[in-house]
Amino acid sequence: MTDTCPNCTRRGTAPIAEHHSGDQVSHLYRCAGCGHVWSTNRDLRFYGKEAA
Repeated sequence: MTDTCPNCTRRGTAPIAEHHSGDQVSHLYRCAGCGHVWSTNRDLRFYGKEAA
C-alpha cells in the first residue's frame, strides 16, 4: 500500500517498514521528495488485502 506525504503531498510513497499485529498493520514511510517521515496504523478488517 502506498500513501501520500502529509508534508508535501507527493503521492505513491511506498513503506520502508511494516509490522503486523492481529488485525492491525503499521507502515513507516519516508518521502523521497522532502524527507518527511510518518507512520500509519490500519485495521485490516476495513482495508483488507489492500493494506497487507
